Amino acid sequence: MSSDPPQMKYRQIDRITSIEPGKRLTAERTLRADEEYLKDHFPRFPVMPGVMMLEALHQAAVWLVRAGDDFQTPLVLLRETRSVKFGDFLAPGETLQITVKTVKEDGNRITLKASATKQGRITVSARLILERCTTGDPAHFGTDAKVLRSTKEQFQVLTEQLTEQVTLGD
Repeated sequence: MSSDPPQMKYRQIDRITSIEPGKRLTAERTLRADEEYLKDHFPRFPVMPGVMMLEALHQAAVWLVRAGDDFQTPLVLLRETRSVKFGDFLAPGETLQITVKTVKEDGNRITLKASATKQGRITVSARLILERCTTGDPAHFGTDAKVLRSTKEQFQVLTEQLTEQVTLGD
């Protein structure tokens, strides 16, 4: 049995479409009609729950922070959301165009401005405050190294369609 951390199954980003590490990232998320939660949200009018659109912003922001510090910190946690606004629904077959920009850094805390649009209309926007940290496990467990290896692998999958591949340090 592998002791590696599991791959993220709750991924709300399909692909990263551009990145300036630590500064700006764009990504996409297309809602598929076969996503299980759509049976309940809502049966006759299936739409992506607002909290999942917000999660897509969060995940894009995490990738921007990780790439900005060359994957030196295993965890990037959401500490606060501000000014969250929802503007439109996302139905199956529609794609979120996500943009995240770094606003400021204060030690391990990073403030980012994030938004998602579909066909030029805002679906969700927010300010996110994230924090870099370690797992807190003793070094001899190797947990931080395993998490970093796993996140680098996931990042490579998300960026494989970029024309200029982002190079990660070892």
